[in-house]
Amino acid sequence: MARKQKLLSQSKGNLTVLQQEAKYKAEILAKDGLPNLQKTPPHHLTGVAKQEYKRIIQSLGELPLRNLDRAELENYCTWYSIYKSISKSLQKIDDQLANAEQTLAVVEDEFQQAEAIGSSEIIKSAAIKVGGAESACDQLESKRDREISRLDKATKNIKGLASDLGLNVNSRMQMNMPKGEEKEHHSLKGMFG
Repeated sequence: MARKQKLLSQSKGNLTVLQQEAKYKAEILAKDGLPNLQKTPPHHLTGVAKQEYKRIIQSLGELPLRNLDRAELENYCTWYSIYKSISKSLQKIDDQLANAEQTLAVVEDEFQQAEAIGSSEIIKSAAIKVGGAESACDQLESKRDREISRLDKATKNIKGLASDLGLNVNSRMQMNMPKGEEKEHHSLKGMFG
């Protein structure tokens, strides 16, 4: 897999004049030679993804994103929409789990009271209720774990795409970092003769 291209100002190493000119021309084409991104979100994006697309388009500023980057931006917006959906789903599961845990606590108290009374029929009924409440909690915890796994996947995809598009601080700083002063590298032969 090829490495990501660096801007000429970020390149390290000794580049020939031809390599420097090629990088410079590529930067110019990446910034000015291609059509800009469309301002309106594509029709196939859903509500949250469309809102995110609009938010990003308004905030682009001087980033060198062009129409060729649209698929990657749409991908980012789609993953962002998935992230939001999973977050809402996770909140509902957390609420359901809290209710199920409260129910379990009540049923366990009933079971302890039934044991104190000593009636085998009441104990059996309370034990069945405890088993059902425990099963409900286990199912919700399993569902919560699956949603957390999906949320982690969405987060990783968002971070990768945001970095590629220059949507986070580090990637913007890297794009705009001025070229530092180069230290002179001497060969061993030049240093020691």
